[in-house]
Amino acid sequence: MEYKEYVRIEELAMLAGVSVKAINYWYWFKKKFPENEYAQMLPDYIQQGGRQTRYWKREDVWKIITFKQAIPRGRNGIMGEITHKLYVKKEKYRDDEDE
Repeated sequence: MEYKEYVRIEELAMLAGVSVKAINYWYWFKKKFPENEYAQMLPDYIQQGGRQTRYWKREDVWKIITFKQAIPRGRNGIMGEITHKLYVKKEKYRDDEDE
């Protein structure tokens, strides 16, 4: 694999103007809803093993930018189920600490 042709998630995030966390949310969404039309817009990445570094082709940066511009935003957007679920878990955990 020629590494000059690929970018890691940090560089992908910088080039696309989003956070690494946002990209991770998007790919969690793709894993949970692979048949969704928006999930299918996300390019596949290359990964050697389960916990190894993920790499995207340089030309995939434009696909990520296109996805970013196309997805519905807001509390009830397509990412709502992914991000809201994480937020609710944190809130529940905080409530348990207060007791």
